[in-house]
Amino acid sequence: MNIAHTNSKAEAAGGLVCKTALVRLLACALIGGATMSVAHAGPGRGQPQQQQQQQQDRQEYYREAEQRQRQNDDRQREDERAFQARAEEQRRQLEQQQGNDGRRNSRMTPDERRDLRRQINEAGAELYPAQGRRR
Repeated sequence: MNIAHTNSKAEAAGGLVCKTALVRLLACALIGGATMSVAHAGPGRGQPQQQQQQQQDRQEYYREAEQRQRQNDDRQREDERAFQARAEEQRRQLEQQQGNDGRRNSRMTPDERRDLRRQINEAGAELYPAQGRRR
């Protein structure tokens, strides 16, 4: 019996199966290795991660700057309101003082009384000059 032709076909088929399995194995290893390297690197590692961090830092800086600006604006508004309130209070006090028609509600100090007496005496001396005595 001549089985040489069947052996060569079996060997050829076995070799083909073996080569196909080897190709599949290599393809799976290559895909698995690529997947592992991507999974190990993680999203955004290396340069992209630094860029993301810089972008986040910039956004945080701008948020903080905007918040500081809002706080400064709020302080300015409060200062303006306080200034206006003080100005209004001073205006009311001035009107109230002027409403008293210049009358004093307090007593005169001793110096003020002394000055007033001196002024009255000077005015009286001018009104009634000293006349010579008549006999």
